[in-house]
Amino acid sequence: MSDRHLPPGLTGDLDVLAFAEAELAAGRPAALITIVSLDGPFSRPLGAQLAVAGDKRFAGSISGGCLEQALTEEAQIAMKEGTNRTLRYGTGSPYLDVRLPCGGGIDLYVDVNVDREALQRAIALGRARRSFTMVFDPASTRSSLRIEDKIVEAQSGEFVRRFDPKLRIVLAGRGWEIVAMSQLAQTADCELVVASQESATLEFCRPYADQLIQLTVPKAVPELPLDADTAVACLFHEHEWEGQLLLNALRSPAFYIGALGSRQTQRRRVEVLEALGATPEELARLKGPIGLFPSQDPRSLAVSALAEIVKVRTATRGGVQ
Repeated sequence: MSDRHLPPGLTGDLDVLAFAEAELAAGRPAALITIVSLDGPFSRPLGAQLAVAGDKRFAGSISGGCLEQALTEEAQIAMKEGTNRTLRYGTGSPYLDVRLPCGGGIDLYVDVNVDREALQRAIALGRARRSFTMVFDPASTRSSLRIEDKIVEAQSGEFVRRFDPKLRIVLAGRGWEIVAMSQLAQTADCELVVASQESATLEFCRPYADQLIQLTVPKAVPELPLDADTAVACLFHEHEWEGQLLLNALRSPAFYIGALGSRQTQRRRVEVLEALGATPEELARLKGPIGLFPSQDPRSLAVSALAEIVKVRTATRGGVQ
């Protein structure tokens, strides 16, 4: 959930921006560091960001730990001088004491004049599950950062960093599989919605879920929050509950719809959905049995299902833009 404390290197993209905004709101300096160029392989993608406070606290991840200390030191110097700058590490770098295990080179833009209103706008768009773009000139010594509420292409001299909504997972059903997957989804920093006909399942998932939805009768499916960044995992053992819910999901923008059960169960499930009016194109979107590999216990099923969801999302969305 959004209020849990995470180690600085495991914070999400919006959390990095929120860290910088909170420092500025408190009247303290903050730096936003962005990877703007990569020369060769590297552990983090183009556009990855780190926010650094005036006392060297930070949020985000620029590397596996080999650059963070050097960057927090450089950020302190830049904040004291009040001047933005670009830093080069690796091949062609003046910092001979900082080595990149992956080889190659990396350029990072250190913005110590971030506009707090721009950060607030970005955070608001992200929390509203809107895609947006951060644009700035990495050659500028003053902040040129602006936020576009749509995806835009970089113009000459600009760097563009795309933000997409956080992965949301809707779990529907009951039992320990949902509880195990809820725990794992929270660890993976996903937005989590749990819908169940069983009060005990909802209570077990309460510490992990952002939203709990009580199901009442199989045919009265409540409206679920399904957008293009949402995955639906149907984990019912009583399959009469899943027909209409799955049909609604298949007709939604959700990028992934999967269901629990054997191949025989999947064949029966398809027959039910066909009787409800599902088209071949809609049925082609349904993954079942759910998961990348067979599993026979709740925790391994949770790992298998989440891995499949992340694999599909990576293929459709890619990493940091």
